[in-house]
Amino acid sequence: MKIGGAKKIHYDSGPNMTPLVDVVMVILIFLMLAGSFASSTRFLLSKQGIHQKGQSPVKPSKDQVIDTPVEIHLSPSGDPSGFVARGTGIANTSDADQLKGQLITLREKFNNSGTPTEKLEVVLYPAPKVKYQAVLAAYQAALQADFTKVAFGATGSK
Repeated sequence: MKIGGAKKIHYDSGPNMTPLVDVVMVILIFLMLAGSFASSTRFLLSKQGIHQKGQSPVKPSKDQVIDTPVEIHLSPSGDPSGFVARGTGIANTSDADQLKGQLITLREKFNNSGTPTEKLEVVLYPAPKVKYQAVLAAYQAALQADFTKVAFGATGSK
């Protein structure tokens, strides 16, 4: 009596993976189609105004008034934690309280000439060696002077 099962070739390759691959592909395609690749929720909203110079592709419309910049350039002083502020309508000062007083005077001058505070924008340009405490002091002085828009600029830009 011959036993034929001993000479048969057995293919033990494991379970059939074709249904698993099909299901994974369907899920992947569904997620790719249902997902959003570019949405506006990735970007932070800013109260910074539109400028005529710079790299922004946004062009102001004819009825839109461009914000008036008040530039303050911060440079390091001899004092390790200090700064020297100079800029548009700002006399050289190294004291945050004096800077606040000068900014209040400047804001009132603009308001008296017809420019509302909402259309004024303080732009701080810190030099590379200025300490963060000095930048924060100038930022706080601008906020305490009731400016609603305070921004930062690169050192080399004017």
